[in-house]
This record gives sequence, C-alpha cells and structure tokens, in this order.
Amino acid sequence: MKKFLLFLALPLFVFSCKSGVTAHKDAITKLGTDWETATTSVTSFAEGLTKEVTSFTEQGQAMTLDSAAVAGLKGDAGSKYKTALDAYRKATVDAYTPVQGELTEFVSMWTEKAGAVSSLRDGLAAGKIEGDIPAKIKELTDLVAQGTAKVGTWSAKQAEIKTAADSALGMLKTAYAAVAKK
Repeated sequence: MKKFLLFLALPLFVFSCKSGVTAHKDAITKLGTDWETATTSVTSFAEGLTKEVTSFTEQGQAMTLDSAAVAGLKGDAGSKYKTALDAYRKATVDAYTPVQGELTEFVSMWTEKAGAVSSLRDGLAAGKIEGDIPAKIKELTDLVAQGTAKVGTWSAKQAEIKTAADSALGMLKTAYAAVAKK
C-alpha cells in the first residue's frame, strides 16, 4: 500500500514543482521586454547623436577656409574668424568626442551581452538553461538599468553640448561672413 501511495504521490509532486527554467519564466520574459526597450533607447540616442555630429561637421566644413586662406587673414576680421573657428571646434569635435567614445564602448559591451539575453530566451523556449539563472538575470537586469540611466545622462550632456555648439556655430557664421570672398 505504501508503494502504491508513493506511486500516486510522486507524479503529483513532480508536476506541482516548477522546473528551474519555468520558475524564472516571468523574470526572463520581463528581462527580454526591458532589454528590447533599452536597446531601442540606446540605438535611437546613438542615431540622433550621429546625425547631430554629422550636421555640425558639414556646417563647419562649409565655413572652414583652407590653411593658406586662414594664414592670409589680416586684421580684426581675421582674428575673429580664427577665434570663432577654434571655439567651434572645441564646442563640437572636442565636446562630442568623449560622449561618442563612451557610447561606442557601451554599445560594444551591450552587443556582447545581447547574446546572453537571447540564450536565456532560447533556453526558456527549450526548457533548459545552463548556469546560474538568477545571477544571469540579475546581471542583465542591472545592465538594462545602467543603459537607461546612461541614455538619460548622455541626453542631458548632448543638450548641453548642442547649446554650446549652436552658439559657436552662430559666431562662426558671423566671422565667416566677414572674411569670405563674395
């Protein structure tokens, strides 16, 4: 009789316990959704920053005289042009470079970690995941929070840089108009 009860109880016990993978289904699903949202945010920021830098680069190039022309500038207009060009470079190239470098480094690491998110999702679908599932979920969830925070920080920095770059561009336009051959 004991064997019979054990035989009946064992399947109930087995089916009532969640497997390691199933126990983490909600966390993995949420992580996947959050990862996609953060990826979209990081990607959108990167695309916007690239367009902005490209625009400033093109505008600056259109108002940059060659070195011989700059060397030949005389007087107050020449000094103002050289000062405005230097200020423009500092406000654009020098200011955007650190943000672009940090973004590039982060995107590279983000891309590497995307495989871990895919691995968790694939493992969930297959019903088997290797390794410490809670640790992987925590690491990737922390990374999503970090990415979201970084986009906020970068966006604030970008707005600050853009304001300075717009001002420097205005100065350069004025100085260029004073020295450009018409």
